[in-house]
Amino acid sequence: MDSLSNKLREYANSGAYPFHMPGHKRQLDGAYRYDITEIDGFDNLNDPSGIIKEMNEEIAAEYGSKASFFTVGGSTCGNLSAISTVADMGDTIIVARNCHKSVFNAIYLRKLNAEYVLPSMYNSLLIGEVTLQSVKAKVEELLSNSIRPKAVIITSPTYEGVVSDIKSISEYLHSEEIVLIVDSAHGAHLHLDGTFPRDQVGYADICVMSAHKTLPVLTGGAIVHVNSELIDEKNVFRYISMYQTSSPSYVIMESMSCALELMHEKARIEGYIANLRRFYAACKDLSHLSIEPISDKRDMGKIVIYTNGYMSGDELGRILREQYKLETEMCMSNYVLAMTSLMDTGSAFDRLSNAIIKIDGSINISSIEEMEAIPISEHTKKCEPYQVTGKCVNKPIDDCIGEVAFEAVVPYPPGIPLVMPGEVITKEDIEYIKKVDNLKELGCYIV
Repeated sequence: MDSLSNKLREYANSGAYPFHMPGHKRQLDGAYRYDITEIDGFDNLNDPSGIIKEMNEEIAAEYGSKASFFTVGGSTCGNLSAISTVADMGDTIIVARNCHKSVFNAIYLRKLNAEYVLPSMYNSLLIGEVTLQSVKAKVEELLSNSIRPKAVIITSPTYEGVVSDIKSISEYLHSEEIVLIVDSAHGAHLHLDGTFPRDQVGYADICVMSAHKTLPVLTGGAIVHVNSELIDEKNVFRYISMYQTSSPSYVIMESMSCALELMHEKARIEGYIANLRRFYAACKDLSHLSIEPISDKRDMGKIVIYTNGYMSGDELGRILREQYKLETEMCMSNYVLAMTSLMDTGSAFDRLSNAIIKIDGSINISSIEEMEAIPISEHTKKCEPYQVTGKCVNKPIDDCIGEVAFEAVVPYPPGIPLVMPGEVITKEDIEYIKKVDNLKELGCYIV
């Protein structure tokens, strides 16, 4: 089977001239040469019948799903589509409180009633799994009040790689005929090797993955897997076509075609695992900083570097960036997250471990900051997000305690809402907002 990648490259060298979109006319170097529109022979992402349909089928075979759809709209498009498929206006759904803002946007757009379950804490700093017990308790509470939730939405793995027991949760929900949607944006690589926690595709009715986060795919490339007879896959695709652009990027699609080939390179995958293990071994005897150890409940490809109070996470991120030219994914108050993939080289891992060891050895002060967790907590809900009406009133931040939020308050990264519209703002919320506001120069924002 000819891949989309090969076909685009052949076409770029064919001498064909584009009297069509896009406006760069393939006259510039690099990705421009492969950036086309839906011309003859190249199929249509929003109505695939040829080479893109074949790519979707290849993705489904790679992951073992009933059907898979590639989208250039990221997991945001996937989450919006998944929730729109299973829930009608006014329905109730159960949502893990650490879900991405796109899930909450779907709740707003579809005018849904949201019931929240809180994730456990993995340790004193990291958000952990959503447990079967918490899901079961919420379902039973709703059923006892004659409310039947249409779906449960869970994020697994989390930004820091913590996975939930999706198999057990799925089995319970299916016994109650409730759909499970898993936002596995950070888990597109978990099926590559048995070293990682098991991927979520086989158990979720709909599983959404950001291919670009952990695979060699360009930003925006994502996958929606359908793996259940409870779901009408045609309806899922209908919503994907609604939420994503009608002018999808062939460059992004081409990158997924390439990724499918790279994912079959056994030596590359084995090298990635070996590099990760070598990194963790090199950093196991740090004196001040520490690395979250390898666990079967967490993706070791997400490297969490704790500062243990010797400096703030943003300070460690700044040192890595300015002194060692290493840019990390996210800086939190007391840790830094470094994301890896099968494209990272052995020398890159060595640069990171050597930098951490040197920084650790240069620390000569006592602990100065207390460790604290991200405040993912219960909030008093005055109304559903879509029911918030009237005029937004701006107030000094300290005067907002006890007020009802007009808009979502979302620290980014990681994009998990701190407060939802219709919820009462707490003192803890305000303290965290102030803390994040101090990290703007490092790329942390409230959006």
